Amino acid sequence: MWLYSIVTYAHFISICMLFSSLIFELSIIKEKMKRHDFLTLRKADLFFGISAGFTIASGLFRMFYFGKGEDYYMSNPIFILKFSLFIVVGLLSIYPTIQFLKLRNLQIEFVTLKNFRIIRVLLLIEIILLLIIPFLAILVAKGFKI
Repeated sequence: MWLYSIVTYAHFISICMLFSSLIFELSIIKEKMKRHDFLTLRKADLFFGISAGFTIASGLFRMFYFGKGEDYYMSNPIFILKFSLFIVVGLLSIYPTIQFLKLRNLQIEFVTLKNFRIIRVLLLIEIILLLIIPFLAILVAKGFKI
């Protein structure tokens, strides 16, 4: 019982960290940023990636060891949609991360993001998709199917 509670708690906390890091990224990103602010943005992006990894790991632990079983989840189309949306969010996050990494060794006072609008739109889409996923999780937990 304790282990179930700890894994569930870890899953929820990692989801909160995922959301907060993405919202933080969106709140500080600008087309032209001070180098210090850009380094903070890169750290937030790294934190987002780490949080995503913890979310996946704890979710898989829940699915295989502490949930209703692999068959229950894998036979539910809503779960498949939920997991697919999470993968889409991960894929959408690759482009901003690559853009941030390209500018990592700059020793200038101000950093200009060339594709700022694209990155900002991708961050917004990621947040929107992440807001849908918990609703789908509720439907899966209650046994709904399409």
